[in-house]
Amino acid sequence: MAPVGGGGLISGISKGLCRNGSQTELIGAEPLLGNDAARSLKAGEILTNESEPLTIADGARTLSLGKHNWEIIKTGVAEIIEVADEKIAEAVRLYFGLANLKSEPTGALSLGAVLENPAKFKDKKICVIVSGGNVDAEIYRQILAR
Repeated sequence: MAPVGGGGLISGISKGLCRNGSQTELIGAEPLLGNDAARSLKAGEILTNESEPLTIADGARTLSLGKHNWEIIKTGVAEIIEVADEKIAEAVRLYFGLANLKSEPTGALSLGAVLENPAKFKDKKICVIVSGGNVDAEIYRQILAR
């Protein structure tokens, strides 16, 4: 599972999996408030957000996927899970509390997707990508204080 903003990271992972002949199912995680990729995958075409999404996952405040990334995502990604900001914040807190890891909200999207859908992943082996520690100190403090 990988976070999705403009689609570069998940596209690269998809290409790597395909190149190595992997049968691993690749799932994306995107903020519910900025769900252009999830909507695009369901519609089969690139859809655009009307304005910049107001999500705590600032690295995923994109209007749409990149055109080249879309070409990879539409065939290489099985699903994109929409994650509420509350679950993203919970994931940030878990990374800090359990692993002493400072993750930015966008980087915590994958764990947030698991928290959003625990039954879907029960008893399954999964790999969640955590990325980025570039988070505004005040926003990070507010997330940890919740």
